[in-house]
Amino acid sequence: MRITALTFIAIIVTIVGLRAPALADVSAAAGVYATDTPSQVGAAAILSTAESIPALPIQLQASLLIPATKQGGYAITAEVRGLSGGGFGGAYVGAGLGVGTLSTGRTPGPVLTVFAGKPIAPFTTIEVRVYRGTQQNGTTAGFLGLRFSVL
Repeated sequence: MRITALTFIAIIVTIVGLRAPALADVSAAAGVYATDTPSQVGAAAILSTAESIPALPIQLQASLLIPATKQGGYAITAEVRGLSGGGFGGAYVGAGLGVGTLSTGRTPGPVLTVFAGKPIAPFTTIEVRVYRGTQQNGTTAGFLGLRFSVL
């Protein structure tokens, strides 16, 4: 399982590294992070890079979650984000799959995420996320924070 997780991380980092210098969007988020097992509240940061698919109203992105809690850990996910326009004012929703150590034993395993966001100012979005570590003793975690576009 550890080799699979490291391979997946290497692929995502390679894709992000190759695509980031192009026209990719880069953003960082900071906010409140809470988990259910063990029950704890703290802070977290999320770094993301995304690239639009011109023929479709979606973006493909990679995100790295870094919680600043006693349990710690990480989650790196490949995500699809649906863009909206019109009456929703740029709101978006998305989902992703990846690897991370969101479990009571901090063992690496599969991680799922769903998220939604809404712009509140130029280059600033409020975002809510839910993460689920699906390995044995996996935890469910929530994130509420502000995302700032860098590029």
